[in-house]
Amino acid sequence: MTRHIFVNQESTNDNISIFYDEPSFIVVANRTDLPKINLIEESRKPGIYILMNESKRYVGQASGSIFSRIQQHDLNKKWWNKVIFFGREDGHLNKAQLDFIEAKLINNFIQSEFELDNNTNGNSSYIDKLSKISATSLLSRIDETLREVANISLFDKTLDDVVEKRASGYEHHVVFMGKKFVNKSARKILLEVIKDIITSGYVNKLAPILSDSEPSTTKFLGTKTRISANGTRLTNPIAGTPYYLYVTFSTEAIQNKLEIISQLTNQKIDINFKSDNIG
Repeated sequence: MTRHIFVNQESTNDNISIFYDEPSFIVVANRTDLPKINLIEESRKPGIYILMNESKRYVGQASGSIFSRIQQHDLNKKWWNKVIFFGREDGHLNKAQLDFIEAKLINNFIQSEFELDNNTNGNSSYIDKLSKISATSLLSRIDETLREVANISLFDKTLDDVVEKRASGYEHHVVFMGKKFVNKSARKILLEVIKDIITSGYVNKLAPILSDSEPSTTKFLGTKTRISANGTRLTNPIAGTPYYLYVTFSTEAIQNKLEIISQLTNQKIDINFKSDNIG
């Protein structure tokens, strides 16, 4: 099914962006935009909000007006400078769904490199199967829209040789084209595999995933670096080559990318990853 995503830049303040992906909405704004946030219809609906700065996150929920909760935090939390909040355009998010999404995000941030300002892991209220499916689908859409359209990655603090949090001593293993790649970072392995293909003279086989400009989540190899809207580098340079690799992927997504590379090169690949995907 085709998805239609609409972006509205508030004419009175260029720092506020609203993304509509039916049935969801996402608002991205600076803390200094609070007076104008209050004028946005979406800010008066139920939803989830994330307070942010370069190194810290706080996840909260509002069963009534999102703005009211953000306004409270303007008084009691001094560290944040940006906010992202989202919900359904029809306002139909019940308390169980809000609890589920909030807890999911808190859990994801615990696994990330960010400092988390939440004191609890969220509420664990009962949620029926259909409500859970709906909430999971909404959260997936939000994450995808932020990555694909807004160029915002919620869970990646930096992309320089990120070592994922996992059991002590655990390393990923990949065997490809007669070589074994071992590292605690799945992203590092993806980069090394692609570098090996390029330096071996087979870059032409990667044409379907190669962009002649900035890479993306689909064409994840490109010739230019890519910076997100909030200033985060989304790519890593591949040393000794003119290429950049898009690396803001979960471990599960990186495994998928490696399998695509295996198909394109017609080479068998053996992947032994411990998944860090909490979706």
